[in-house]
Amino acid sequence: MTLAMVFTLNAHDADTTSVGIAGKNIVKVTESDKGTNVNVKNDFMVVDETGDTVKVKLGNKAISITEDGNKTNVEIIDKDDFEKHGWKKKSEHFKGHWSGLDFGMNNLVDRDYNLAGATPATGFLDLNTERSWEVGLNFMQYNIPMGRHVGWVTGMGFKWNEYWFDRNNSIVKDPVNDVILPLYPAAGVTYEKTKLVTNYLTVPLLLEAQFGKKGRAYFSAGVIGDLKLGSKTKVKYVENGSRQKDKVKGDFNLSPL
Repeated sequence: MTLAMVFTLNAHDADTTSVGIAGKNIVKVTESDKGTNVNVKNDFMVVDETGDTVKVKLGNKAISITEDGNKTNVEIIDKDDFEKHGWKKKSEHFKGHWSGLDFGMNNLVDRDYNLAGATPATGFLDLNTERSWEVGLNFMQYNIPMGRHVGWVTGMGFKWNEYWFDRNNSIVKDPVNDVILPLYPAAGVTYEKTKLVTNYLTVPLLLEAQFGKKGRAYFSAGVIGDLKLGSKTKVKYVENGSRQKDKVKGDFNLSPL
């Protein structure tokens, strides 16, 4: 397989020279009595040298450096002033808020949305909420703009949950009746740590609206789909002077989606 890239060098007139790749102008250099202007890829980067002043623009950032005798003056040019210098502002696109880290606290509820450990029958599901955390790592984001400050956001993430049981028990799935039952340690043994751990792959579909001059405030709503990657229980305890650590993998009646 042969890969070829064609470079072109054009002299439009005595003062302008451009460099192109595959028929598209990439760099344009213009010289005049006032100075030299270098324009890269349609105003993406501009270097403008006039007299004792050099102005450099990259995207929506720009700086001006002026030599005045033995002094050097440096000025940051705001993007709102670009038109005064003959520049175009780089168009700003919608960018949502999904990628990054998020944290939350977990608890369990029954079918009526009451705390699951609030009744004697389900007391073994009582959680230590202070230690029952959710951590999310949202590593992929894709934006679908509907306007400058409104758009759809999707992507992918990984979610890790811990449910620490507050009583001296773990849980187990009854293979006969297909229900979750408490699992207690042997007589005289106290669990030091007992928890349920779940892992999910997450895919969001969120509609986000941004507010304020720069869209720093935002509100988003939608759905987040979870695909369960695994679930297990962990317990730590001391028995007969020996430290034990048990891990049991299972679905624990958790929906895969």
